[in-house]
Amino acid sequence: MSRRIQASALVAVAALTLAACGGESGGSEGKAGEVPDSIVMDLRNDVDTFDPAISASDQGAMQMFEAVYDTPVRQDHQTGGVAPAMAEKWEVTPTKVVFHLRPDLKCSDGSDLLPSDVAKNMERLADPESGSPFRGRLFGSGGAKSIVGDDEADTLTIEVNEPHTDMLESMTNAFIVCPKGLEDVEGLATAPQGSGPYKITTLKRGEEYVLEAWDSPGLADDEEIPQKITMRVVTADSTRANLFETGATDIAAVLGRDSERLEREHKPIQGKAFGADSVSFNEREGRPFADERLRKVVAHALDPAGYAKAASFGVAEPARTVITDNMNCYTPENEKFVPELSMDKAKAELEAAGYGPGGKKLKIELLGYDVQNSGPDYIADTLRQLGIEVEVTNGTLAQGAGIIYGDGSGWDIFVYPYQTAIRTPYPMATKMSSVFGEGGAMNWGRVKNETFDDLIKNSVSSLEGDERCQRWGEAEAALLERADFVPLMTPVANYFTNGLTFQAGYRVVNLRSIRNAG
Repeated sequence: MSRRIQASALVAVAALTLAACGGESGGSEGKAGEVPDSIVMDLRNDVDTFDPAISASDQGAMQMFEAVYDTPVRQDHQTGGVAPAMAEKWEVTPTKVVFHLRPDLKCSDGSDLLPSDVAKNMERLADPESGSPFRGRLFGSGGAKSIVGDDEADTLTIEVNEPHTDMLESMTNAFIVCPKGLEDVEGLATAPQGSGPYKITTLKRGEEYVLEAWDSPGLADDEEIPQKITMRVVTADSTRANLFETGATDIAAVLGRDSERLEREHKPIQGKAFGADSVSFNEREGRPFADERLRKVVAHALDPAGYAKAASFGVAEPARTVITDNMNCYTPENEKFVPELSMDKAKAELEAAGYGPGGKKLKIELLGYDVQNSGPDYIADTLRQLGIEVEVTNGTLAQGAGIIYGDGSGWDIFVYPYQTAIRTPYPMATKMSSVFGEGGAMNWGRVKNETFDDLIKNSVSSLEGDERCQRWGEAEAALLERADFVPLMTPVANYFTNGLTFQAGYRVVNLRSIRNAG
């Protein structure tokens, strides 16, 4: 392993300090194909809350949820479909799913986990008062009609009011909290009550979590997982890279410029996001971007390649559609609906809207968050070239989400990560349409696109196959044509490891796939 440290002394000291605090990495000392007993992996950010129903679902939270909570079904990374998890089998119609749950489910504290307990989780996720971003994704535009857990039959039956053909796959994100957590949701924020294959034995918020496997009946007979995982919170790419180079970590995800130096000696395992990071606008009445012409100014001005270079140092891929090429219903010809990249046309649209030389002065508020590197600066600098005054506020994704979910003040532009753990584009609908109720639950920009809303409510959820994808193509085109969002990049995480192999997405390593490479 290379011992080169190409960073400042301060970062090196930080890396060594973390290594000392976190213990040694487990490494891979067994035969190829065997499961390592212990590993160390670094999270890109801390867990915002252990309540999966209301989490901002950033990388740290999603990786933790995969370990400490189970779901009715999980992704099948081989087929692109779903695989058994809490449920052994299921029956599906466009408006109903019947899950046949494993009869011996338990919580990580040893207590029983009954179908009626799983149903209570679903009821909370379906309740508009819960504020869960998963409500529309799980239950569609019509919402839940009935949720029944039958403890005698070991079944969970979910019926929705309107056809929702994405319901089964969406259940891969329905993390199940044990009864103690539902009884104290405030306490759940800092103390998980898990149903998954791991329990936390050491919990230091913002620093380190030590997880140990228990004899979970939720694991299939042929599934094996490392007995111990140490997850450390390491927010700086450079520090994660240095920890990997010094042998202090077994799995390090690197998003930016430090990836380039590591790639000289190590071939990464890539995790590509489902969905593109895209500019979202505050389209509320009285805000500048309620005007379609101003949204097109931004679309004309921002170069996806320039943004990807600034935000990821070239690791990510420039994008011109939000539904990416690794997702269901990708429609490459929709690129033609994105306004042409042209500063001259941006200036013309700005003047047509009454701004620029001799016109009104335009001032906007741009939100950025920590893993976007200099992406927000690129946007601000580009728009300033047009004479637009840009105020930039940087924070974490959770902080940014708190602002855009709020009263509509304090922001005009936010590059939102339209990423999901599943290949279906349906989660996009919950963020861009108001058919789910006032504000669409998560339609923070108050987008009012009648064509898109009609397709979401009456077409994409009731159709299957090629016809369904045709409608999804039309739905995405409706948003692109009005510049309701502007695609910029498909995020890519390069996971570096020595002696291990695994499956990975942009946010999550599949813990059940970790094996010695030999």
